[in-house]
Amino acid sequence: MTILSAFAHNPKNMYYNGEDEDEKILYLLRRSHITNLGWQITAAVMFVTPFFFTSYLWALKIDGQPLLKPIYILILLLSWYLMVFGFALFRFFNWFFNVYIISSKKIIDFDFYGLTYKNISDTTLTNVQDVTAKISGPFNMIFNIGDVVVQTAAENREFDFAQIDDPGKVRDIISDLVAGLK
Repeated sequence: MTILSAFAHNPKNMYYNGEDEDEKILYLLRRSHITNLGWQITAAVMFVTPFFFTSYLWALKIDGQPLLKPIYILILLLSWYLMVFGFALFRFFNWFFNVYIISSKKIIDFDFYGLTYKNISDTTLTNVQDVTAKISGPFNMIFNIGDVVVQTAAENREFDFAQIDDPGKVRDIISDLVAGLK
């Protein structure tokens, strides 16, 4: 499924605001799926945590009377799950909307911070001066995850594609596109 892909080649039915008519999106990149495991495990642990503590809340009594009324326990549980859902949704949106696009003419970096701020940077391929792929750490070496840094002659001097799959391949793709224009 292209819409949830972290490395999509020639994605179908995709466009971005400001795309030229003769421009074609060649690659749509996001952080690797493996980088999502941390927040997904955290959300799963947060989801099951009430199953272990709810029985203790029911058992708490003072002078034979429950410490918390059932409606308060229900409100606590609903608030907890709303927080867990909000956390997971925020982290998913952060992954989903932070997109790197390589088109036939440009490199575009969409950065999404929270729900109220986004930053869109682009440069033409003719402005690209240097492309570097970096992989650091044993985890990233095993799963071939790293960063691609694109240095340009334009006002926005550096584009950083963070934690993407197969950074060497992406570096080669950009270098080949730039070489094809010269």
